[in-house]
Amino acid sequence: MRTTIKDIANYTGFSVTTISLVLNGKADKIPKSTKDVIFDAVEKLNYRPNQIAVGLVKKRTKTIGLVISDVSNVFFSNLAKGVEDECRRNGWNLILCNTNDLHKRDLEYIQVLADKGVDGILFCMSLDSDKKRALESVDLMKKLKMPFVMIDRFLEEVDCCSVIVNHRSGGYAATKHLLELGHQNIACVAGPLALEDSQHRLKGYKEALEEYGIAYDPDLIYEGNYDRESGKEAVEYILGLSKKVTAIFSFNDMSAYGVYNRLKKHNYYIPRDMSLVGYDDIFFSEILDVPLTSVSQPVYDMGVEAVQQIISEIGSGVNSRKCITFQPKLTVRESTQRLKENIR
Repeated sequence: MRTTIKDIANYTGFSVTTISLVLNGKADKIPKSTKDVIFDAVEKLNYRPNQIAVGLVKKRTKTIGLVISDVSNVFFSNLAKGVEDECRRNGWNLILCNTNDLHKRDLEYIQVLADKGVDGILFCMSLDSDKKRALESVDLMKKLKMPFVMIDRFLEEVDCCSVIVNHRSGGYAATKHLLELGHQNIACVAGPLALEDSQHRLKGYKEALEEYGIAYDPDLIYEGNYDRESGKEAVEYILGLSKKVTAIFSFNDMSAYGVYNRLKKHNYYIPRDMSLVGYDDIFFSEILDVPLTSVSQPVYDMGVEAVQQIISEIGSGVNSRKCITFQPKLTVRESTQRLKENIR
């Protein structure tokens, strides 16, 4: 059985009120000898306060819920590390919820976190959340009067705080790099185009093409799911096109790994036969046989910032409408090279 204040009272002979004052640091007029006896009993009986009960009294549990779509994706594990580290620095607790990219679980976990009494939620919506489903999740958090911050995946029309990356800039930088190397037929392995982050990367891609006077060709866009399987399937699609593609821009590193793997099976060598750019710059990208050129996102810092914003919002009681935007950076490695005349 869990030790209670009543157990300490029975053990020491002091009243529950006296013990409560001592444990809450409000025992200015209580003798030190009494405090020492109580603290000794706390240690011997292994007493720990019931945080749920404390939360009911103080209307605060100092606990944040983090809803992410796929903890096996290194992007989200890095994000979670930033969130957890910043929670610990501030003396807050974290409950992690992994939805496996299912909107149904988004709703379930939001409700579970509310039932657990968390003070706020950091929310990264699932991949199968179109605009209607995303708004359903947001409406549920508002109905529960739950402070929340959206991370990475967001909706522009939602009136809330969000911590994002300038994905348009990232898409532009990746595409411009390939254009500067002489590539013109650049295929994209996109994420779900219902998501704002995928749409913005595509806008950056189009912007770079327009700057170089190259017409946008929708046939060069393969809509995937930000996973390795999408990258593999995209290669089959791209190699089947009548137009000879010389470079591929994958909208995340996981799909780029799929591209990398499937091109190798077709005896295409990177970058000799195909230049490849990823997005996220997760640590595996640096240790591939051919290190991957990729757009870096400050994922850890985004997690830290999200915690700071939600704690501030909880403390003030005011719903923030800030949109904190981080800038991506292109990291050039060996998976891209200048287009050569004899490319296959």
